[in-house]
Amino acid sequence: MGGEIAALMGLFGLSSAFALVGVVLAGWMAWRIVEKAGLPGWTGLGAILLTLTGVGSIVPLVLLWIFAFMRWPRDEPATGAAPGFATTPGATSPGGPPPPRALAPPAKALADKRGWQLAGPVAGGAVVTLAVDGASGSYSITGAPAAQPTDLSLPDPSVGTPHARLLTASGRLGLEDLGSPGGTFIDGARLLPEHGPRDISAARAIRIGTVELTLSRT
Repeated sequence: MGGEIAALMGLFGLSSAFALVGVVLAGWMAWRIVEKAGLPGWTGLGAILLTLTGVGSIVPLVLLWIFAFMRWPRDEPATGAAPGFATTPGATSPGGPPPPRALAPPAKALADKRGWQLAGPVAGGAVVTLAVDGASGSYSITGAPAAQPTDLSLPDPSVGTPHARLLTASGRLGLEDLGSPGGTFIDGARLLPEHGPRDISAARAIRIGTVELTLSRT
């Protein structure tokens, strides 16, 4: 091998020292090709040995030079994440859209501190308003005058004493019938004591005995 390169270099008037340099350069280029291709080290050693024994003309040297400095696929920058892997935050491909940003956390819901109001006409034409501020968890609807802060007086002969119970919890309003003969109705459907408390937060009309009440927030 060395003699062949020495003879080749002699055609150009070069000494054997230059031939030795050419052999070393050819081996280095072979190692560089193997390294850029991602092959194991023993492959690079084999490539050098092959170069020392097989390079006998200027053409292989030229080819080695071309391949040693060409751009290999493994040298190209990654333009996207591999399937199943997330894109690195802040990384963008040239000319591509920016990476998506995470949604902001939802705003914390404020507590609903509004109260409830039941209003309607009683016997005699007077309009009665029953206010529920939520300060207590239970209110009693009665036909008698209010004796307790949680008593809601509805002066009508069809209303029992007590007649029904209003319950508040987590911004909702519930209604429970206490077995009065006059009856309790939610949107036209009768509520019986065995039904227990029913949520009336979305109800439109409440009837206590013969008194029609409309429900609203305050």
